[in-house]
Amino acid sequence: THLHEPAVLSSLQNRFDIDKIYTFTGPILIALNPFKMIPGIYDEQVLKGFITDKPSGKPHVFNTSNAAYRGICDRQKSQTVLISGESGAGKTETTKHVMKFLALAGSEDGAVTNVEKQVLESNPLLEAFGNARTLRNDNSSRFGKFIELQFRGGSKAALQTGMSGQNSRLCGARIRTYLLEKVRVCDQQEGERNYHIFYE
Repeated sequence: THLHEPAVLSSLQNRFDIDKIYTFTGPILIALNPFKMIPGIYDEQVLKGFITDKPSGKPHVFNTSNAAYRGICDRQKSQTVLISGESGAGKTETTKHVMKFLALAGSEDGAVTNVEKQVLESNPLLEAFGNARTLRNDNSSRFGKFIELQFRGGSKAALQTGMSGQNSRLCGARIRTYLLEKVRVCDQQEGERNYHIFYE
């Protein structure tokens, strides 16, 4: 099939109209912000259903997350998930879903440890100091971030189990921020706000 822009946009629109916000185009997952809650799309049971030895063909952020996790487990290689898009596209929320999946995928029987909780709970702190209301987005990230999640290494046999071995568990994280919009501290455009921390 020959892909061209009108066909891609038409397909995305048709899927969006029936609350199918994820679409694959080759290895790339396209996500459309629905600007509403879609019941059941991120439930824990849905998340656990994506923790498998082989990624499914269903387009979902958890499927992409599982592909990265299987790369860590099966090939014992570092993996990268690049999340990009314009303001309001849903990058911050997508990052949270990826981190949640990776924390739970490596946990034993779905029990999250203190380390995993700390990693997941770092997001509100980052948002307080780095996110602000803009004309286009009430929770716009005004900085870039590189999040490195660290997993315990182990034998291939131990790592293949997923959800059942300490060797594949999330054991730490390192977050680097860059390009913080410092001018926002002393001056904001009309209709915009300073960083959230100043209003909490």
